[in-house]
Amino acid sequence: MIACPLCKAAVGVPALADLLVSRGIRGLEASILGAVWKGKGMPVSTERLFDAMYADDPDGGPSPTRMYLTFNKALARLNSLLDGSGVSVIAVGFRQGYRLALSMGE
Repeated sequence: MIACPLCKAAVGVPALADLLVSRGIRGLEASILGAVWKGKGMPVSTERLFDAMYADDPDGGPSPTRMYLTFNKALARLNSLLDGSGVSVIAVGFRQGYRLALSMGE
């Protein structure tokens, strides 16, 4: 269970590990989702997402331009894999980061 950051009510969503396995999410996409998941619905800076994506890289990752390109592609793939799960990662606003978004379904 996750608590809504606004009303603090419990929101029923699968556990992160279950979501990763059931949706086949691996690699950079899993790193992004894990970092945003830790934000518990609050904005997570792009820099923190980059740190999560390149945590195992001794050089800290590629150039900032390459990081943004790779991040945008990975985010699109991640949201595609999450389609229909009730979970997505959305931009908060210009230079304000990204957050976990939960939907109740249609």
